[in-house]
Amino acid sequence: MPISNGMNLARLLGSSTNIRSQYVAASVSTLADMDALIAKTGMAVGDQAYVQSNNKLYLYNGAGWYLVATVENAQPTTISGVESVYALASDGTATTITAISNDPEGFPLTWSYAITTGSLGSTATVSQTDNVFTVTPSTDTANAGEFSITFSVTDGSTGVVSAVSAFTLSFGVDISQATYDNVKFSVGGQDHTPFGITFNPDGTKMYMCGWEYDSVYQYSLSTAFDLSTVSYDSVSFSVASQDTAPVGITFSPDGTQMYMMGLVNSKIFQYSLSIAFDLSTASYSNIEFLTTGVDNDIKDIVFNPAGTKMYLVGDINDSIYQFSLSMAYNVGTASYDNVSFSVASQTASAMKMTFSPDGTQLFVHEQSRIIYQYNLSTAYDISTALYSDKSLNLLFGGASNQVHFNTDATKMYILRADRFGAVDPGLYVYQYSTGL
Repeated sequence: MPISNGMNLARLLGSSTNIRSQYVAASVSTLADMDALIAKTGMAVGDQAYVQSNNKLYLYNGAGWYLVATVENAQPTTISGVESVYALASDGTATTITAISNDPEGFPLTWSYAITTGSLGSTATVSQTDNVFTVTPSTDTANAGEFSITFSVTDGSTGVVSAVSAFTLSFGVDISQATYDNVKFSVGGQDHTPFGITFNPDGTKMYMCGWEYDSVYQYSLSTAFDLSTVSYDSVSFSVASQDTAPVGITFSPDGTQMYMMGLVNSKIFQYSLSIAFDLSTASYSNIEFLTTGVDNDIKDIVFNPAGTKMYLVGDINDSIYQFSLSMAYNVGTASYDNVSFSVASQTASAMKMTFSPDGTQLFVHEQSRIIYQYNLSTAYDISTALYSDKSLNLLFGGASNQVHFNTDATKMYILRADRFGAVDPGLYVYQYSTGL
């Protein structure tokens, strides 16, 4: 133990003292507080006293009491190796967590865990071997759920150190299981060449861009994301001054920015809205981004939720391209990440794309009737995308120009532009249920 003021035992006991004999013969007493130490009498050189009130050890050298050390048993170190959030694998692959902590005095540690939020139920099982915890998820979609685990460690004396992790088991969309709701809405009254749709986040507004009049059109839904309640707002916004072939539209989450992909000029054009999601207040921002550096036939534009990543679909190379934006949702600051993902093994006419709400699934809509599903091991990172071997062959043929999900991916919307098709000809947005 360290000695106060840097003095060693020999100095405390006197240089002529036989340290070993004095120390062995010395007594050790336990005292309640400093007053008891000061009042103590009859001490011999080498006597020690432990004072409970300040947790300190003192040594008597014949002249007085000297502080030897503060008696400590520090708690274990902060737990590492444990993430704050885990997304459990829907295929049943276990998540193994090796928690790490050390005891400063070298005492053995005891580990434990407790479910502190939600319930395991049938969502997952947890097993433990010392500091290694294995969380094995269910593969049954009915058992999707969320819970939190508190991992704890103690040396048995100085309290408990804990770390909390949140776990989610989500099965996402299985596009092959989507079913038509027998609900559709015609946009032919506004434009005979519709090419893109999107919604505001709460599903009370829908927007369509069309080639015939080079405009974006606004609709209201009296029931959120229910196409049977759609009505045209008689509000449109012309983009003809920027491009005469608008093929894709999207908004920033706050509705104050709109983006249009123009096929003729191969540019993305950015617009400002003084009232969120109100097209009547839109104006061109004089911000644009040229897309010919990656593909001369870009058909869609998508952002990640933070607006720091942008994705384009190219029909010439049948690929998805990833960009970074140094200023969120400002396409003028976009730069290519040199990251692309080819879908050419599935289709030769990639038209549209969208992500699942959590960014772990990608859906690519070809020009005719098939939607392909891809899984991303890292959300919104297309370099981690793999084809899932799942697709949806739509009931109708012809040119299908958009796929869009509601915020919880329970509903899917398909824009189709096929006025003279053999099956259900028309210019419709179709509503599907995903089965989630």
